[in-house]
Amino acid sequence: MKKKKPDADLFDHVVPTVLNDYFHTVMEGLSAKVFRTYNASITLCSELQKTEAMVTEKDPAKREAAMVAWYNTANKNVAELCNHQKAASPQHEAAMQKMNDKIDALEVELKAAKKEKNASKVAALEKRIEKQKSDRDEKDKLKNVSLGTSKINYNDPRITVAWCKRFDVPITKPFAKTLMAKFTWAMGVEPEYRF
Repeated sequence: MKKKKPDADLFDHVVPTVLNDYFHTVMEGLSAKVFRTYNASITLCSELQKTEAMVTEKDPAKREAAMVAWYNTANKNVAELCNHQKAASPQHEAAMQKMNDKIDALEVELKAAKKEKNASKVAALEKRIEKQKSDRDEKDKLKNVSLGTSKINYNDPRITVAWCKRFDVPITKPFAKTLMAKFTWAMGVEPEYRF
């Protein structure tokens, strides 16, 4: 057997139709897509069950932001499991620079507010800087991961809906309007639902 080159496909001899034919012998209706859907959904459900341990924030606004960040991390783990990759946007570096410039400008404002001893302005600016840094870090972390593919095609939407209900996260945070319209059938799920 020849040794593969580092850039060669790992399973280059796998033919999807042959694989699906094999899956059908194991269980009626089983296919590569069903297999991936199960793995994606069970992983998402498992990751989201860790929410309470991971999100300990008490402030409601910060808690919602932390919950959404945790959901995105769980969905990122699913996307990585399913190998849903994408090339970083050509505008990524420019967007990062713009975000850094905004943070720098806010820090200049913060310095001035501290000199003025304006406590309410200092608190508001610190909050905005924290959010901007969090948004920037999240955007950079996800630059090569296609989150939409697993969310649209592989994750059972009832997992997300139940999680949102259980933790009072607006469904519009993880699902855009188009996904909400696509998954209307899942919106009635109970908060206790587990995959």
